[in-house]
Amino acid sequence: MMMAAARFWRKIRAFGQKGKRMILALLLMLLWLTLLGPAWAEKPPEKVVVKVPVMLDGRELFWVSDSGEFTAAERGKNINALLEEKLDGTLKSGMALEVKIALQNEQITLRINDRHLVTVTARDTIPGVMLAEQAQIWQENLQEAIARAKYERTPAYMDLAIKLTLGSIIVAIAVQCILIWIDRRYRRRQLRREGSERGSWQLLVLLLLRIGIGIAVAGYIANLFPWTRRWLYKAYQVLITTFSVEIFTLGKEVVSLNRLLLMAVLTLGLWIGVSWLTKLLKSHILPLGGGDQTVRESIAYFLRYGLIFFGSLLILTVGGFDFRSLAIIISVLGVGIGFGLQNIVKDFISGLIMSFDRPIKVGELVQVGEFQGLVQRIGPRVTEISTIERVIVMIPNSRFIEGEVQNWNRSGLTRVKVYVGVPYGADMELVHKVLLAAAQAAQAHHPDILRHPPPKVKFRGFGDSALNFRVVVFIRNPLSEPKVRTLVYNQVEAYLRQYQIEIPFPQRSLQVNIPQFKELAATWQKQPAKGDLDYPDRVRDNDIPAPPVVQPEYDWQAIVSQMRGPSGVEIKDRRSNLKSFGKCFVGSEAVDWLMEHEKATREEAILIGELMVSERLIHHVLDEHGFNDGPLFYRFYADENTTSKPD
Repeated sequence: MMMAAARFWRKIRAFGQKGKRMILALLLMLLWLTLLGPAWAEKPPEKVVVKVPVMLDGRELFWVSDSGEFTAAERGKNINALLEEKLDGTLKSGMALEVKIALQNEQITLRINDRHLVTVTARDTIPGVMLAEQAQIWQENLQEAIARAKYERTPAYMDLAIKLTLGSIIVAIAVQCILIWIDRRYRRRQLRREGSERGSWQLLVLLLLRIGIGIAVAGYIANLFPWTRRWLYKAYQVLITTFSVEIFTLGKEVVSLNRLLLMAVLTLGLWIGVSWLTKLLKSHILPLGGGDQTVRESIAYFLRYGLIFFGSLLILTVGGFDFRSLAIIISVLGVGIGFGLQNIVKDFISGLIMSFDRPIKVGELVQVGEFQGLVQRIGPRVTEISTIERVIVMIPNSRFIEGEVQNWNRSGLTRVKVYVGVPYGADMELVHKVLLAAAQAAQAHHPDILRHPPPKVKFRGFGDSALNFRVVVFIRNPLSEPKVRTLVYNQVEAYLRQYQIEIPFPQRSLQVNIPQFKELAATWQKQPAKGDLDYPDRVRDNDIPAPPVVQPEYDWQAIVSQMRGPSGVEIKDRRSNLKSFGKCFVGSEAVDWLMEHEKATREEAILIGELMVSERLIHHVLDEHGFNDGPLFYRFYADENTTSKPD
C-alpha cells in the first residue's frame, strides 16, 4: 500500500503546476456549488410561494405552503410531529401504518391510520399537476419513507450499519495514515533539499484531502442511522440559515454572509484564473511572436489587470449589486485616491509609462540614488533590483521617471577607474609607464577586460600630498566591475612596489620652536658618523629593474599575422556581380573576428579596420569604399602579389 501511495504521489507531482491549479479550481467549484443555491435563494421574489419541507428521519419527502390560517412552517411542523408519533407508536405496538387519500369537505386530504395528516391545496401542487395526482405522489412518498424507516430500525439493518461504520472508519484511518506518511516523506525531502521546511501546494492539497476525508466519513456514518441523520439535517439547516442572515443593506440590496462568501470564492477563482492565463501567455504564446521581454511583460500586465477589472464587474453583477447603489462608495474612493492614495496611483502610472518608454529592462544594471543592482522584475507599482550583496530592493516606479537613473548596460561599455597617488619628486614618465604596464598585466589576467579600447593612464593633478594618476580599463559586463577593480588595484600595488615607487601618506607641516636648537644641531654634527648597517632584505638602488616595456596600443604586425593565420578570418576567392576576387575577406566577418580575438567593442573593431586601411594594411578590392561593417570584400596588401586580377 505504501508503494502504491508513493507512486500516486509521484503522479501528482508530475502533474505539475497545471494539475495544482486544476485541483484548486475543482475545490473552488465545489465550494461555489455549495454556496450558489442558498445565495440565489436568500431573497426570493415577492410572487414566489414560501414552502417548508416535510421530513421523516432527516429525509425530505415533499414541500407544503401556506394554507388558510396556517403558515407553511406551522403545517410542516404539525405534519412532521404526527409522522414521528405514528411511527413510534407503530414500532411499539407492531400495527401497520397506512396512508390513504380521502375527500373531506370537498378537499383532497391524506390520512394516516384514520388520522388527518395534510390537506392538498393548489399552492402545494407542482405546476401542471392536478390535486389528485399530487396527493397520489405524496401518498407514495410517505409509504416508501415509512417502509424505509421501519427497515432502518430492524436488528438486521443495525448490524449492517455498524459493520459499514466500522469499515468506513478503518478505511478512513488507513487513508489518513497514508496521507500522513506522504506528508512526512515530502517534508523530509524538502528539508534535505532546501535546508528548511516551507509550505507548498502539495502540503495544502494533502491537508485539504485529510480534512475532506474526515468530513466525508463523518457525514456518511451520520447518514446511516435515523437519529444521527436528523441531527445532521438540523445542523445543515442551521448552517444555511446562518449564512443567509442579512448583514447590511446597500441601497435596495440586501447583503448576507452567503453572498459575500460567494463573491469571495468567485474573486479568488478570477484571480487564480487570470494569473494562470497571463503566465501561459508569457511562457508559451507571446514568445512565439518574438519581441523584447519587456514588451511581453507589458502586454501581460495590461491583460492581467484588464481581465481583473472586467471580471470584478461581472462578479458584482452576479452578486446582485446595483452600480447605482455603489455611487457613494465610488465617490469616497475617488476622494481617497485624490488624497491618501495619490502616491500609489503615481507609481502605477509610472509603471504604465515605463512599459511604453522602457528606460530600463530586466537584467540590466542600474543605479537609482544610493541603490545599484540588477533589475529582477518590473511590476505595476514597484521594480525589484538585486544588489551586489544579493539583497532585493523594491523601488517605487515613480523614482525611475522623476529622478536620475544610471543604466550601465545601454552604452555596451563600462569604464573601471582606479585612482592612485605617488610622492612629489617621482619620475612622472616612469610612473606613467609603470601604471600602464600594470593595467596591461591586469588585462592579460582577466578575460573581461577589453584590449580595445586599450587601458589608459592619465595625470589628474597635484594633490595635497601626492601626484594623482587615474588608471582606466574597459569591460563589457558591468557585473564584473568589482572583481576587475580589485585585480587592477593588486597589479598597480605590485608594480609600484617592484619599482620602489611609494604611495605617500597624507602630509602636514608642523613648526616647532625649540630653544637653543642651533647649539644642539652643531653638537650633533660634531659626533662621528656611524657605519652603514647591512640588512639582508634591503633593496639597493642597483636592484631597481629597468622601466617596464609598455605594449603599443595597436600591434599591427601581430594583428595582421593572426588575421591571416589558421584561426583568422576566412580568406578565399569570392564572386560578386559576375566577377571573381581572389584571397579576400568580408568586412562584417572581420569585425566579428576583432571583437572575439582582440576583445574589442563593435565600434572599436570598426575603428581598427579603418586604421588598417589608413595604415595601408588592407584595402577594398575595388578601392571604392573605406572599411565598413557590411558585406564588402577586402584584401590584405600582403596577398596582392599572389592574387590574380578580377575577371
